Amino acid sequence: MFGEHAFDLYKLMVEDVREVRRARRQVSNLFITLNLAGASALGFLLRVDSGMPAALKLWLIFALVLTCVVWWAANRYYTRLLAVKYGIIYDIEKELKIVVLQREWKELPRKGTIKWFGLERRLPFIFIIGYLVFMFYQISPADVAELASEVCERAVQMWRWLTGMF
Repeated sequence: MFGEHAFDLYKLMVEDVREVRRARRQVSNLFITLNLAGASALGFLLRVDSGMPAALKLWLIFALVLTCVVWWAANRYYTRLLAVKYGIIYDIEKELKIVVLQREWKELPRKGTIKWFGLERRLPFIFIIGYLVFMFYQISPADVAELASEVCERAVQMWRWLTGMF
């Protein structure tokens, strides 16, 4: 299947997996930094100015939640990319009649310690839960209703403006 260049391809794929894992770590570090900075800024702004409009609070929380959704999507992409790469490596190992990475994966403990990748996949949701708790603590139902009413009014205005153009 892979021919005489199977071992060279194997080395290339193992190096590529290393690079993808490094990129995944960097992306996670970036999103952790963004979320910690955003949460800190939100807390600071609310501490300094308790009269902050509810709409601004909600937009800040929405932006932070959106950041978490993008982070989750990036994690899924890297997880799928690595799964494909490992599948190719396993096929090459079968041809080379070595099972180094397959054996390593099978012998890793499945229970007990928290695995970094499992925690990494959960972190966006942990941040989202924190933002939602913060929102429910900081914003009253009346604020949400007022904001919803304002958004509806602006949507109607925008619709009238758009339909008046044609």
